[in-house]
Amino acid sequence: MTQRPWTHLVDDPAARHLVAVRLAPKAAEEPAALLTTLIEGLCPNGDFAILTRCEEDCAVALCAFATPRDAEQLASAVGAEETQAYPEWASERSFTLDESTAHEIAHAIEAAGFVLGAPQHPRLPDVLYAHH
Repeated sequence: MTQRPWTHLVDDPAARHLVAVRLAPKAAEEPAALLTTLIEGLCPNGDFAILTRCEEDCAVALCAFATPRDAEQLASAVGAEETQAYPEWASERSFTLDESTAHEIAHAIEAAGFVLGAPQHPRLPDVLYAHH
């Protein structure tokens, strides 16, 4: 569906699904754009939002989804694991976006013929899963 502003989607975290992305320093020039392109390439059924913030140990990109299927699809694509760090959410997973993971995602996006920030096509999941 569509990327929405964080405050429009996350009115009730208990009804939303989270994939938290720990951002390793200098893993990607524009991690939010990389994640947005990846999510759009996975063709979510519902809306999603991304918020980047600093937490105690590192910067984090919080990817919120209206549907559990969309959160699971991203989690599967990047190998995210269940976590208990954000108990207020209906479901929560996390992974670290390090240089290697960012490179794999960017390579999959490039192989599928996409451009960061541009509307995507449903072929990206096949390309990404093949590299994972």
